[in-house]
Amino acid sequence: MDLEEVWRIREEEVYPALFGPRVRGIFPLQMQMFTGQFGQSEVDPRWLHYGVFEFAPTDTRHSWLYVTSGHSNPWEQSPEEFDRDGESGAGVEFTFATTEAGDWAIRTLQSMMGFDILLGAGRFPGKQYLGLNDRIPLRAPLNGDPACVLRNLVMTEPEGIPTEFRLPSGKVLLTGFTAISDEELREAKQSGCPGLIDRLRVAGFHPVNDPHRRSLV
Repeated sequence: MDLEEVWRIREEEVYPALFGPRVRGIFPLQMQMFTGQFGQSEVDPRWLHYGVFEFAPTDTRHSWLYVTSGHSNPWEQSPEEFDRDGESGAGVEFTFATTEAGDWAIRTLQSMMGFDILLGAGRFPGKQYLGLNDRIPLRAPLNGDPACVLRNLVMTEPEGIPTEFRLPSGKVLLTGFTAISDEELREAKQSGCPGLIDRLRVAGFHPVNDPHRRSLV
């Protein structure tokens, strides 16, 4: 059992069992994202093997789902150090549920993964990996349409899918993202994210992201 086999198990066995068949192949992270969007001059070549998969709705899940692959790679672990009760790699993969398919959703999750990789690599001193209820400004409409009011993300616990899975190299948590407007962001800063997420859930805007929805505030 080695890194390549763990990688294969995640992508060819675990993901199809959890999320259904893949629609298209993996969308790997691009050098241009790191150098352009994040202003990085040095990029670990391993990061370009991370990517995002797209999964169509199923009989039990009515949303489109985008899932990262690579964060849980046990890069720094030898097979002798694999521990099913420990963490595999960074111990997390990201998900993003949407009402419709779109390359914008792929790019969004690629950006979040790239950002988190850089956080973990210490490229933004004083900042740690993304955590639940963290708020991330996109500084642009979620889907690129000027009419879209959603310009920020909140990291949330996934709903409607498992919250974790296990690989031979360890445990992997799954997290989600919920898109919010600038006005909702201000409310979250004042009153906290959990209350806003509850309101969005009642309104039908969480955990599945609709880029055409109105702002609650």
